[in-house]
Amino acid sequence: MANKVSGLSYGLSTTQTPSRSSNQLLCDANKHYTPFKTPPSFQPSPFTHEFIQSLGNKLVIETLQETIRKLEEKVRVLMNGANMEPLNLLELIDDIERLGLSFKFEEDINKALLKIVSIENFEDQTGKSLHETALLFGILRRHGFDVSQDIFMSFKDEEGKFKAEISNDVEGMLSLYEASYLSFEGESVWEANAFSRTHLMNLMKEGLMDAKMAEKVSHVLEGLPYHRSCFRLMARECINKYDKIEPHNLLLLELAKLNFNIQQSSYQNELKELSRWWWDIGLSTKLKFVRHRLVESFIWSLTIFPEPQFAICHKELTKVGYLLTILDDIYDIYGTLDELELFTNAIERWNVNSINILPDYLVLCFLAIYNTVNGIAYEIFKERGIKCLPYLTKSWSNLCKAYLQEAKWFHNKIIPPFNKFLQNARISISGGVILTHSYFFVSKDITEQVLHSLTNHHDMLSSSFTIFRLTNDLATSTDEIERGETSNSIISYMHETTLPEENVRRYFKTLIDKEWKILNKYLVMDSIFPKSFVQVVINLVRSAHCIYQYGDGYGRQNNISRRRMESLLVYQFPTTNVS
Repeated sequence: MANKVSGLSYGLSTTQTPSRSSNQLLCDANKHYTPFKTPPSFQPSPFTHEFIQSLGNKLVIETLQETIRKLEEKVRVLMNGANMEPLNLLELIDDIERLGLSFKFEEDINKALLKIVSIENFEDQTGKSLHETALLFGILRRHGFDVSQDIFMSFKDEEGKFKAEISNDVEGMLSLYEASYLSFEGESVWEANAFSRTHLMNLMKEGLMDAKMAEKVSHVLEGLPYHRSCFRLMARECINKYDKIEPHNLLLLELAKLNFNIQQSSYQNELKELSRWWWDIGLSTKLKFVRHRLVESFIWSLTIFPEPQFAICHKELTKVGYLLTILDDIYDIYGTLDELELFTNAIERWNVNSINILPDYLVLCFLAIYNTVNGIAYEIFKERGIKCLPYLTKSWSNLCKAYLQEAKWFHNKIIPPFNKFLQNARISISGGVILTHSYFFVSKDITEQVLHSLTNHHDMLSSSFTIFRLTNDLATSTDEIERGETSNSIISYMHETTLPEENVRRYFKTLIDKEWKILNKYLVMDSIFPKSFVQVVINLVRSAHCIYQYGDGYGRQNNISRRRMESLLVYQFPTTNVS
């Protein structure tokens, strides 16, 4: 039976005692009773304004473009060759995507997949390898083709279970494992996840694969599945590990390196411009108590908009992300309830006269948000004639109200019931603000139906926000508990169920898998959302997995997170002319 929560205390039942671990967690969460007037000290960002302005890989872009054009043409000839076997074509497409080159070959990939679909007999995979079938399934679903899970029927027994004899096919099992992450809610293909993972781990333990394959399998099983990874962040890692020796693969590798270097140069220029904006608005010097995460916000924008044609989106979304971070810290660790009530009302009214009753630090924050969002709305209207300001401001207002609710829970020492917390947390995770701005960035045809859905918890958005929130809390809860916060999904669920923290974490991972299956359906189904926006939503969720893969990669970076950012922004690849 769930514990009831009082409005003035933690509300523990007198007839039921939480488990030891739950008690300890509640004790930790109760360290602070007032707002932090001596706030916790955040790690300074290693990426200073001076460091950013020093970036520059000094490429001669014009010279490289001709080499790139020749390499692209060679790859294009390969893809469209009449003699290309389906498996070789699928592997080439998979390589192109993993090396960060899919934006250059979108039309060619779609043409190739349509050709495969037109000749493929999906109901009969007899004679096809497990590797080819699983690769086909994964690539088609990623590209919006509604291929049935029945494609795996020839690899199952009469009871519908995967046959034991396929368990020794390392390459096939690895592809099956990756493909399982494209499953829909209720599909039995999800069973392939545990099946393939278990057998791959057993094969590694028994030494039944060579060292190179063992390293590859270990990397896949210990990391994020490709479908849940940030393709832009993964491209460098894939280039580093790409060691095929066939001539066309060497061409592809060289193209990937040149493309990476050119994109890195563009990122550096974008980041320099953003750093000047960041320096000019002055919040980094005026608000010492908040996290200053400009580069981290920029990386986040790249994970949501990985294609280079979205440079403007990178810059504008980075500004939004930076301001969201400041706002989050003000509500979480600094503002009093009275101050936060006034600020929330000011954001809701969106009236500059509201600053007259705000303390100075909130005046700075309000004007920074007000000017930035108005500027974004102005540019969108100037370029495309779309009046988006009411929707942008509504998203900020909803967010501040959710932040305020969490602040009230904290100030009143309340641990809310899990479902109540999650309902509010889907908003406070800030996905609504990010996606509302993103919708106007990428969508050509703006519809009232989508605009309504952005603020009314459509299933697709609700699933994405749930994953975003749970992934965040799994990574950041330890730090939040240490500084006395009570608004956390792990705390709420432990308090309500009396389960130990380890069990709650395992359960949350199953919830994340469930919500992903709902999201996957939107890759292939017709909905009110344009496909370009569906990709943005899924990329937002991928970004959460990547940023929080090794702990809090945003608020408290570790060496892995820092090296990943540096590899994307600082270090270029040596190249050779193989055109």
